[in-house]
Amino acid sequence: MHHLIFNQGDASESRIYYCAHYLAESLGLYAAQRLKVSFTTSESGGHTIQGGQVPAVLSREADLTLGGPMVVMKHYQQHGAELQCFCASVAANPWFLAAARPQPDFQLRDLRGKRVLDVGNVGTASLTFRWLLAQHGLLEDVSILPGSGNAEDDFATVATGEVDYALHAMHALAPAITRGQLASVISLAGLCGRVPWSAYIARSDVLHEKAEAFAAFATATQQALAWIAQHDATRLAERVKPWYPDYRFAALVSGLAAYQQAQVFAPDSRIPRAEFDHFSQLLGAIGWLDPSQPVPYDALVTQAGAES
Repeated sequence: MHHLIFNQGDASESRIYYCAHYLAESLGLYAAQRLKVSFTTSESGGHTIQGGQVPAVLSREADLTLGGPMVVMKHYQQHGAELQCFCASVAANPWFLAAARPQPDFQLRDLRGKRVLDVGNVGTASLTFRWLLAQHGLLEDVSILPGSGNAEDDFATVATGEVDYALHAMHALAPAITRGQLASVISLAGLCGRVPWSAYIARSDVLHEKAEAFAAFATATQQALAWIAQHDATRLAERVKPWYPDYRFAALVSGLAAYQQAQVFAPDSRIPRAEFDHFSQLLGAIGWLDPSQPVPYDALVTQAGAES
């Protein structure tokens, strides 16, 4: 039996679009691969390479974590190829726009002259939204307001019409949508194109030392991703609900269905080169990465269990 310690960051990192590993555990897929995965947390998460889970991996307190390949890219520019992405998780931007009422014919150009409340205030998500507006010639015509730090208050501000739109992940929006406070307007997934938004990450040397365990993890996770593609959101919610004990079931179904419809979940464990390169170029354009220092796919992405 192999064993891996998986640090998930703090509680806020356990978002519903990060459910593939919970599903794999629920279905017994890790056990079938003779693998035990111990799920641990950190006292603090974060949106940079200083986030709680990344230091745990770097210090070998944990074998792997889940996060944005943008972290691996940034770490490479600062420290070299110490970290690698080895298995896909989220293959598109999981952020959405929501408004007080449904807008079935909404187009991004409808944001011209409007106010968008950036409820999450998450660095790369905020910068990516600005990049998207710039791509459509809208950046100077949309007022982006920072969230207050209290999502419920911010959602109420949008619901009353004081602000036109809320920008956040469906993980946060789904409860407000299911209780009728807000309506989903559009997913940013298709607008931004396919990007490896989140992946499983480990030290490159630990990946080599525990190659069989990581291959088992990737195999089981790929089976879980395939299961997500073949089943509806209600079945998925029933399987992963124990890991979201404070999340209303109706909201969980609604949120997972929105992510399935937007094709946010990776179709398999691969991280395609073209999608990685597109993401690195986007991150360079928004200033997250130094565009003068390319981030090499071959040094930062590996397929656990695949022949080199």
